[in-house]
This record gives sequence, C-alpha cells and structure tokens, in this order.
Amino acid sequence: MKAFSIRFYIELCMALLDAKRAVRLVRHHTNEWGLDSYQIGIAGYSAGGNLAMNLAANFDSGDPQATDPVEGESSRPDFAIGLATWHWRQKTSPFTFRKDSPPVFLVHATNDGIKGGAPIEMPKEIEADLLKLSVPVKLALFDVGAHGVGNLIPQRVKRGFPPAKWPELFLSWYQSLN
Repeated sequence: MKAFSIRFYIELCMALLDAKRAVRLVRHHTNEWGLDSYQIGIAGYSAGGNLAMNLAANFDSGDPQATDPVEGESSRPDFAIGLATWHWRQKTSPFTFRKDSPPVFLVHATNDGIKGGAPIEMPKEIEADLLKLSVPVKLALFDVGAHGVGNLIPQRVKRGFPPAKWPELFLSWYQSLN
C-alpha cells in the first residue's frame, strides 16, 4: 500500500469516527436541547455526502459499558442525506449498506460528472442497493445544477431554482415514511 493510500484511509476513518461521535453527542443531549431523539440525521454535500453515506452504512449501537455516557449512545442516524455524493469520481458505490441502514435521500444533477464532479451512476447504484435491502430511499434527480446541485444559494432559493427545493422534497418524503 502506498503512503498516500494509507493516509487517505486514515483520514476516511477519522471522518467517520467524528460523524459517529457527532450523532452520539446530539442524541445524548436531545432532552437538554429540546430535540427528538428519533430525528437525528446527517446531511452532506459532495465529499460530505460521501461521509453521510459512509455513516449510513457503518454505524453502531454504542457501547453500554463505556465510561463516557456519550459513547453509550447509538451512532445510527435516523436519516441520511447525500447531495451530489462524490467518491473521487468513481462510478460505483463503495458503501455496503445493511437492512437496518437509515432512510436515505439523495439529490443529484444529471449533468454532474461531465466536467469533473460526481458521476450519476453512483447515486443510482446507492438507490438500487438500498431498494434491494428494503431500506427507504429517494433519489431526486435534476437536469440542472451540476456539482452544485444541493447548494442553497439565496438567489437560487428566491428565484425558485428547481434543485433548491430539495429540503421541501426531503421533508415531504421523510414525513410520508411515518
């Protein structure tokens, strides 16, 4: 294994550990912060979408014997959102989801990946993988937006840019699951 590959792997692992800790921390403080402990999710754009999918595939139920009470909490998000999910221009999904993976909402532009960015094949594969496992999944595709499809730039929101409506689409879909 090359040094770059080892460093890359370590960075991916560290990001996943950070994401797990963040979900555990929020879940641990839900009462104090007035949150619903069953509505803790993760959303990410581009490489952050990669992290969201990585957590949706690699969570755990926590360590009930941990001395740190935060570590006793589950790191499973209740939903995961991937916007222009990117994995170094790969067309295949590197994620191995499980039957107990959380519901996943994906936002992608069909014109992403043409000049760099994230190829459309990966979110389609993620969707197919999750459907095979009967995990709720929704892929919102847009013909515009390229790799910035998920950006909620105020001008886009104000002018009704179709991809800027993804939060409303997510909420409608997610509420329909319950």
